[in-house]
Amino acid sequence: MVTNDDGIGSAGLQTLARQLHAAGYDIEVAAPLTDHSGSGSSLGTLEHGAEVAYKETRFPDLPDVRVLGFAAPPSFVVMAHRAGLFGPSPDLVVSGVNPGHNTGRLVLHSSTVGAALCATALGLRAIAVSCGFAPNHRFDTAAAVAVAAVEWLADNPVQALLNLNVPDIDLAQIKGVRTTSLAPRGLMGLSLERSADSVRLLRFDNTERLGVGTDSAAVRDEYVSLSMLRGVTADNDHGALDAAAAIERTLTHHDTPIPVHD
Repeated sequence: MVTNDDGIGSAGLQTLARQLHAAGYDIEVAAPLTDHSGSGSSLGTLEHGAEVAYKETRFPDLPDVRVLGFAAPPSFVVMAHRAGLFGPSPDLVVSGVNPGHNTGRLVLHSSTVGAALCATALGLRAIAVSCGFAPNHRFDTAAAVAVAAVEWLADNPVQALLNLNVPDIDLAQIKGVRTTSLAPRGLMGLSLERSADSVRLLRFDNTERLGVGTDSAAVRDEYVSLSMLRGVTADNDHGALDAAAAIERTLTHHDTPIPVHD
């Protein structure tokens, strides 16, 4: 299953679908009808009885590939396919190609990564792939890297989320693939400005203080960054046990008993 957060009209999505199809994979494209960037793993709504519209279409150069557009974020799309509403559950989910690198702490807000996280939370394998913004973006290079990653993941049936960030250069110019940690700063920075009646969001490029061995630094240095992200987990370490004990003591000795509910 190929998805993204920019909508079914996105050139990055179509480039990725074409390259996966050319490589011989049986694909289905399912993505939002409109842009849902920056919404993380949002489902759009949790209202009981809500109805989410979808429609079927085709890409002119891929007439045998079903394309479904949803009035919802990509995580909802992933959930609907995992539930088997549109046929057998996909073997893996490939999300992208996103215009704008998803590195550092920015992955928290990315719906490209969010869709892949949703997939792994539902027991699927997933890949998220991103390159830079226009006019320098190279969807072709990023899609080729994604196809190589799909080949590995298809042959190694481990539940994993590979977050790939690809420099905007020719495939032959890439220096290699580095396994990386999350940088303290994403390649894209965000700033906020307040006015009398609004808050304005501005993007800017981060090129310094990206850390050593990080995803942001690898892309800056013309390497593909590969970060294997975890899904939703709980770490009940010593700190968690201390917190639980302290809360319990406070509730036990409170003058007025505090009701505790599941």
